[in-house]
Amino acid sequence: MVSLLRPVLLCGAAAAATGFMLANPATSAAAAPVCHRAVSPLMEQGVETLPVMMPNQHSWFPKAEDTAMSAKKWYVVDAAGLRLGRMSSEIAKLLIGKHKPTFTPGADIGDCVVVVNAEKVIVTGKKFEDKIYRRHSGRPGGMKIEQFKDLQARIPERIIEKAVKGMLPKNSHGRELFRHLKVYKGPSHPHEAQQPEPLTFGGLTSSPDARRRLRCKIRLRPSTQVMSVPGGCNSEPSVGSARYWWRRLIEAALALTSRI
Repeated sequence: MVSLLRPVLLCGAAAAATGFMLANPATSAAAAPVCHRAVSPLMEQGVETLPVMMPNQHSWFPKAEDTAMSAKKWYVVDAAGLRLGRMSSEIAKLLIGKHKPTFTPGADIGDCVVVVNAEKVIVTGKKFEDKIYRRHSGRPGGMKIEQFKDLQARIPERIIEKAVKGMLPKNSHGRELFRHLKVYKGPSHPHEAQQPEPLTFGGLTSSPDARRRLRCKIRLRPSTQVMSVPGGCNSEPSVGSARYWWRRLIEAALALTSRI
């Protein structure tokens, strides 16, 4: 009997509480506030503007108009007789923008460079025969090795492109800067509309190789007599000829003078 009275009493108490809440509008309004559509949620009002964290900092950063292509200058470099490494380092400085007082790391504020006569660039020492370039097809055993003289005769533009690309940042910024380099074989180029300014380099960049002159003309220390190679040093003598033995004699003299 007690178990049957308990649900009846609970239902009566709940009905009485519901009737009291409906009879008193003030209590029901306080318990359940009315949401009007005129009040917009906080998320639609946006976030307030945050105060400047470092108000005394006045560091300049390039804007969109500073990195636009219209703000870049164009230079043309004649690679005839210039040393590969020294010329490439100067070109990389122009592409990165280190020659400008507004230089900012990671910002594209450099200029564009056009290189002509790429087949006439020079290298010092024995790099003409000893320097090699590797490329791989991506398949097993697909590596190709090529000497400097062979690549210069086949694709001379690739020599300068590889040298400059190795001096640029190894990321997306460096790849974007590399697009501003234009290398061509011969004295002509299709960028006359940009009116590029001619750029020349002095010092060791344009000086001839002193070691090459030393192969042609050797000055021995004990005397002031100058020995010269008959026929010059550009052509290769045949084995057994007089020029061949002259060259062997000069190479032996070079080895002796280097030990003194």
